[in-house]
Amino acid sequence: MTFSAAVIGCGRMGAFTSESVRRWSPECWLPVSHAEALDAHPEVKLAAAVDQSSDALRRMAEAWPGIRTYTDIDEMAGEMLPAIAGVATRTVGRAAAIQALFHKGVRALHIEKPLCNSMQELADLESVFNSPATYVTYGALRRTFDIYQKAVAIAESGRLGPLREIRVNFGAAPLYWTQAHAIDLILFGASGRKVTEVQASLGHVEAEGTVVHNDPMVQAASVWFDDGVAGHIGRAPGLDFILSCSDGEVAVRSDGRVLEVAEAVGDDPYLRRSHEDVDLRPPFGAARCVTELVDCLKGTPEATASNSVVRTEILLGQKVAFGLVQSHLTGRGPVSLSEIDPNLTVWANTGGRFA
Repeated sequence: MTFSAAVIGCGRMGAFTSESVRRWSPECWLPVSHAEALDAHPEVKLAAAVDQSSDALRRMAEAWPGIRTYTDIDEMAGEMLPAIAGVATRTVGRAAAIQALFHKGVRALHIEKPLCNSMQELADLESVFNSPATYVTYGALRRTFDIYQKAVAIAESGRLGPLREIRVNFGAAPLYWTQAHAIDLILFGASGRKVTEVQASLGHVEAEGTVVHNDPMVQAASVWFDDGVAGHIGRAPGLDFILSCSDGEVAVRSDGRVLEVAEAVGDDPYLRRSHEDVDLRPPFGAARCVTELVDCLKGTPEATASNSVVRTEILLGQKVAFGLVQSHLTGRGPVSLSEIDPNLTVWANTGGRFA
């Protein structure tokens, strides 16, 4: 069986991975672009590309000879309907692209992060994500990598005692462009715990009422869960994901290069740090998301059950992002997700560039 696929948005994340990412990323990260990930699967044929830019479509035709190119989704749907679509547009317009693909009949979507720009768009997307036989994966890829999955498994195993705190260190970075990844990791590390409150202090915010124009820097942000576990986003460097338990700590260092465990040994009151081996199983990068979508379309029970959790946490992660903005706008105090203004919009336009 072969599944046809299309890429919507043919820039860096859609098709043309930057050379710096190729050079420096750990093995588990590649392929990261939608087109490369779709093309890598033996049961997927990359058949179409959609972009408003003629230059982008020309590059696609050169890189993937024979691919059909279109300037919008309606034009593509008039000739062919893919089984799988990668949505790698800028955030502005992404919700509309998802809706258009869904209403045309596409049921497997790999979507870049963040999901959307407004609470209204998020509310509208809930019906898509909750529709039967619709499957979605997300550009916040780390939760799919073996090294992050092993870290969470160790934290939840009881080996280091109960989980108390999750920290994500992605440096000084903006909410939409970068910290959407951090939010997803916090939810992944929380393993289904219920979010009770969120809180944030952001950098410069260009706001008019409930409309935020820029993509604000995150100075500090926290997510609290119903059992007292807390997730924190700061400005420390390192690209680290740290799960602190009562008796030790497990950390993924340097964006997936090393898994480190700190735990008590004998009577030594100080924690000893060691590296744990991780069995890296292909496929890697976004290709693992494509594999999940293919397995879902084939009706594999494990994949469909897993994807149900993923879809729920994609929606939740976007709501948490809006909650962090709401917290900052209303005095930087804790807010529940039910307190977010339904009219809140974040355009995330900084220096003329949309996230």
